[in-house]
Amino acid sequence: MLNFGVSFFITIINFAVLFLVFRRFLWKPVTNFMESRASKVKGELADAAMTKSKAEEMAKRYDSLLAEADSEAERLVKEGEERAKAEAKSIVEAAQAEAAAARRRGEEAAAREHEKARQALSAEIAALAADIAARLVGREARAEDARSAEALVRELEAGRA
Repeated sequence: MLNFGVSFFITIINFAVLFLVFRRFLWKPVTNFMESRASKVKGELADAAMTKSKAEEMAKRYDSLLAEADSEAERLVKEGEERAKAEAKSIVEAAQAEAAAARRRGEEAAAREHEKARQALSAEIAALAADIAARLVGREARAEDARSAEALVRELEAGRA
């Protein structure tokens, strides 16, 4: 059984004093420390949640910027291709125009050469005709006769053309 003597009451009083001392000096600081630690953890969790939401927002913005950049790059490539096609077309057209001009100049030069050759041939024919006519008449051909023969050949050619 229990013995309720003086030592029992002294033990009870010691226990009560120790309880009050511990409560006064240890309980409040420990609970304050635990409460501050809990509030600090809650704050850090709130900061982490805010940081996570910011990171998700930045990721969405990055994805949208990346999509915009892709579409812009695609647009620029299409524009570049169109410009290149247009430039190639203009270069081909310019080359064709230059070739046509060169061909036209060549034809004109050939026509001029042909005309020169025809005139030279006409002059030579006139000189030969004058020489033949002079031999037939029995006299030497003069320069005046050659000119009149040339004029006669030109008149004949003009009448033929």
